[in-house]
Amino acid sequence: MQGLQYGLQDRPKGAALLLSSIQWFVFSLANVITVPIVLGHAFGLSAHDIAMYTERSFFVCGVVSLLQTLIGHRYAIIEGPAGMWWGVFLILIQMTKQQHESLANLLQELEFGLIIAGIVFIILGATGLLKWIRKLFTPVVTGTFLILLALQVSSSLVEGVLGIGFRNRSTVSPEIILLSVLLMVLTLLLMFKGRGIIQSIAVLIGLIIGWILYAALGLVDPPQTHAAVFALPSLFPFGPPKIHLGVTITCVITAIILLSNLIASVQAFAGAAEDTPSNGAYTRGTLLTGVGTGLSGIFGVAGVVPLTAAASLVALTGIASRLPFIIASAAVAILGFFPFIGQWVATLPSPVGYAILFTVFAQLLGFGLRDYKRLALDQRDVFVISLAVLTGVGIYFIPSTAWSGVPPVLSYLLDNGLIVGVILVLIFEHLIFRRKQDAR
Repeated sequence: MQGLQYGLQDRPKGAALLLSSIQWFVFSLANVITVPIVLGHAFGLSAHDIAMYTERSFFVCGVVSLLQTLIGHRYAIIEGPAGMWWGVFLILIQMTKQQHESLANLLQELEFGLIIAGIVFIILGATGLLKWIRKLFTPVVTGTFLILLALQVSSSLVEGVLGIGFRNRSTVSPEIILLSVLLMVLTLLLMFKGRGIIQSIAVLIGLIIGWILYAALGLVDPPQTHAAVFALPSLFPFGPPKIHLGVTITCVITAIILLSNLIASVQAFAGAAEDTPSNGAYTRGTLLTGVGTGLSGIFGVAGVVPLTAAASLVALTGIASRLPFIIASAAVAILGFFPFIGQWVATLPSPVGYAILFTVFAQLLGFGLRDYKRLALDQRDVFVISLAVLTGVGIYFIPSTAWSGVPPVLSYLLDNGLIVGVILVLIFEHLIFRRKQDAR
């Protein structure tokens, strides 16, 4: 982590502007690419439909990132598919298959559920309820959220670094491990030993070198299908929205819980950017998150939220300026009109992205620990934290099939350690172990 080189209102010029914009662009793609591909296969979509799904994901993420930066919370925070959203999608897909129902219907039901969830976000932002909800997210809560989030993605990151899943491999790949370690070491050296612009674009350099190394070893796969050069993103691509009470309730509950993601992302980025977020920033951010969630339903993609990883990138590069981020977000949105470009960008070998993102997501634990550092950490705090974290982490190791006898609305909640951990820490912090007002 280094000092801030460019603040929010600073305007990098020349090479610094160009390279930092490219870095944001590549980093945004790295946070978007995987989800539409994974979900596309899970939904049983064709190669063409997956390409169009990816195109729409680029468009929605780019547009919402622009809106948030210009009129929303006004920070350079990437909007991307929420891990919680696509985790819920995968659980609902599994349940739909087990119940021998139609995945095509589920896609339409998710369109409706996301639109309703977006409306809930907008209501919270417009009515002033957000101010009350924000009080619930104390350092105990946000710290627990960040730590559980880092732990939840750690399994996927480590598997990716080890080469598991790359080219359908189910075992550890020694050559991938070696390349991943080399890339992580190189990136960390550039981050901590590099000077000036080299240090600021360490992530970009790592991605490019990794891509070149994999290409030289014949590990970069060309696109398997030929997509159109230009295509407009489709509205309701899977058909008109359909109402399913269970799916809708699931989406609304997920949206409410994701408020912690919005608040934690804004707080984490503000800390990295050496800024203090205003109440208006949270309100506008909530309104635009509602718009983004609604757009996700309209364009038939996974729900998007501000990603905490953006704060990690700023902490590592020292560039918090909005200008390069605006340029990058516009480029991502424009990319959504050119499916064939998205196909080639998606040839980035997944282990390269995992190796680089491993160094970035490691910062999440640091942000969580920093929140804990603000606490007295007396016996009460220790119990609140440990009970929530132990339960949340423990749930990670319970098979999803263990919840098959539970109603769908509860099933996805109980199967997600992050959700359960956040709910528990909220209950412990504000109800069971609530401090007296004068004790804080």
